[in-house]
Amino acid sequence: MEKLVINNDEFFGKVVALLEEGKSVTIPVKGFSMLPFIRGERDLVELVKPDRDYAVDDIVLFRYCGRYVMHRIISIKGEKVTIMGDGVPQNTEKVTPQDIFGRVVKILRDGKRAVDPQSRCQVRKARLWRRLLPVRGYLLAIYRRLPWNWFWLRRQYRQIQQEIKVKQTDSNEN
Repeated sequence: MEKLVINNDEFFGKVVALLEEGKSVTIPVKGFSMLPFIRGERDLVELVKPDRDYAVDDIVLFRYCGRYVMHRIISIKGEKVTIMGDGVPQNTEKVTPQDIFGRVVKILRDGKRAVDPQSRCQVRKARLWRRLLPVRGYLLAIYRRLPWNWFWLRRQYRQIQQEIKVKQTDSNEN
């Protein structure tokens, strides 16, 4: 399967434009910053332009230090919104509502099973996870080593190896 690589700013520029038009956008997730609730390279998220004010526990797409990021709101104080990734044990981002472009309304596990991130169960899990912040780094380390993650990690490793081969082939042709 071939991969199409698109410039991040160009991709998210189109996503933000579609959100501004009032359309919902489903995008793949990359990275580990939202573990264990959203897994990069596996899950998809559906974003919408918010139809209400942002609230604590919303998962949002925002721009921070020139990059587009998707994390969870952990507090709102006036015009200061504090955001933190579920898979991040320490760092937070402080932004204004103008830096936020979309809100996640659906998580598609493996691109199939829909999960509502605002359901009572999911919000309860997220709040419990936030209370575990002092030990979250240790829990994430254990989570990444669990047997069901090995297959996923092996697939990631194979994918990286294939990308390296493609780059080597391209450089040899030049």
